[in-house]
Formats: sequence, C-alpha cells, structure tokens
Amino acid sequence: MTARMVLLASAGALWSVAAVLAAEISDTRVYECVRAGQAPVIDGKLDDACWRQASKTDQFVRIIRGPEVIQQTLFQVVYDDGHLYLGVTCLEADPEAIQATVRLADLSGVMGDDAVEIFVRPDLNEPDYYQFAANSLGTRYDGKAFDAGWNADWQAAASVGEDAWYLECTISFASLGRFGVAGAVWGFNVNRDRQAGGDTEWSGWSDTMGGFHTPARFGSLIFGGQPGRVDRALLIECAAYAKHSIELEARLNEHLRTVREGGLEFLTKEERQRVEPTVDAAEQALGTLKELIAGDSALDLEAWMKVMADLRAAAKQVGEVAWTIRFARLLADD
Repeated sequence: MTARMVLLASAGALWSVAAVLAAEISDTRVYECVRAGQAPVIDGKLDDACWRQASKTDQFVRIIRGPEVIQQTLFQVVYDDGHLYLGVTCLEADPEAIQATVRLADLSGVMGDDAVEIFVRPDLNEPDYYQFAANSLGTRYDGKAFDAGWNADWQAAASVGEDAWYLECTISFASLGRFGVAGAVWGFNVNRDRQAGGDTEWSGWSDTMGGFHTPARFGSLIFGGQPGRVDRALLIECAAYAKHSIELEARLNEHLRTVREGGLEFLTKEERQRVEPTVDAAEQALGTLKELIAGDSALDLEAWMKVMADLRAAAKQVGEVAWTIRFARLLADD
C-alpha cells in the first residue's frame, strides 16, 4: 500500500470532523487543541507543563506583501473548562530591532508594533468573530470584528529572547459566549505583524489571501481530549493535501498531454523556447509528488505545502500553454 493510500485510509475515521469545516480543508489550516492538566502561568515564558505536551504548528505564509522568505512563527493552544490558552513563538533574527512602542491598552496602534493577532470565530454558522492582539510588551488590543469598543476578559504577557519573542495569553470563554467542548470546531487564525525587518511583514497561519479579517479563510480549531501520541490535526491536513493532489495531478497531466502530443508544432520557435522551462518545472513538480507519496515523509506538512504550491503553479502555467495550443489548432483547422 502506498503512502498516499495509507494517509487516506487513516484519515477516513477522522473525516467526519473534517466534513464540518466551513472552508476547503486543503486550502486552510487545522489545529487540534487539547485539555490542559494545569493552567499555565501567564508570564510570557512558555515553560509550563501544558506547553511541553501541546503540539506546535508553524508553516506561516506571507499574507499581504513582504519578502518571499518570512520569519516563521509557531503557536500552541490548550484549554480547560473556563479558558483558551495560547503560547506563541515569534522567531526573530534581529531581536534588538523589535518595535515596541505602544504601552496603553486597547489602542489599535499596537498592531503597528511587532505584534501577534489572534482571530476567533466560535460559531461557524454565525458571522461574528473576535480579534485579540498584543505586542512584545504584552500591551493588548481586542475587538469584535472591526468594533474596537468590544472588550473581553483576557490576559497577555510577553518576553524577548535571543532568537525569538514569546507571547502567552488566556481568553475567557465567557467573553466569547461559547465554551470549548471536545469535538467542537471553531474558526481560528493567528497572524503576525513584523516590523523588525524594516518593511512590515504580514504573515499568517491560515492563508487569508490579502487581509487578516477574512473569516471564511480562517483555519479550524478542533477541541480534542487529553494529549495523545498522534497529532490528528497533522494527519488531517496531510491527508487533505494528498486527496487534493489527485485532482491537480490529473489536471496537470492532461495539460502536458496536449503539449506533448504534437502541440508544440503549433507554436513559434520563440514560443517553444519559452514553454520548455514551464514543461520542465511541471514534470519536476510531478516527480516530487511521486517521491513524496512513495517515501517515508508523507506526514511532512511542509513538504506537502511546497509540492502543492508547485503543482498549482505548474497547472496554471501549463494550462495557459495548452489553451494556446488548442486555440492555434482551431485556427489551423479553419
């Protein structure tokens, strides 16, 4: 049985959870938070027992603009009967350049500093969502969507280390009007405003494609039970990428067939020279996919995200070539 078949079979028992997600699971992110045996002390140090048990997730992507290679961010989430707890690690190559100027709470200017923004949508059937933000001083801002007048019962603390700064916070479920229970799925996202690089770098866990306030593109926070040995959220995400890769692979092969089977003769010499690198890149992407699903790293989320990005780009580029060839054939038939 191939790695892809194992992934899909293993994910079958979990697909009932995935089915309730509001957005296409292969395009947004999933994280399973677990119950905390003991609540963390909110001091910005992330040295509590619960953080040693909770899974870390990263693979943040550029949201608006900035460098292709971004400073990565990692976070963890746990909960208990009354609160949601988050621990965020913002990797930083130049800690001395971190911008931290806002010290008064509830000012939106906190997001002009190096800051973390957290978005929570407790009911996927309702449009309401909540925003929480804090800078490296622990200065807080909260709002209901764009309503800065809304206030929650929550705490935050931060600290700066040698190669990262850290944020730890707790949000009262009572402020959200909904409690976390095992099996529940909430809309959720974590974003980062980085100023330390000079130009603002906006990144996010789930790709909201151009702005942070896009609740339909939030990831999914699944409330689990006690910590376990299997990271089910990782399994779900990788299985979803594997499932989506089947459709992309078929589409790309169809386009390549159009190009290969005599299609190049309808292009000029200059056009063929431009097409060759595109075809080579597409074949390389297909080869990487084949290696991934046949190898031992099928649960490598970073590898899946990379190969899917390459497949999407290749399918778009080769698709444009294929349509050019089809159009040229129609003109030739006339």
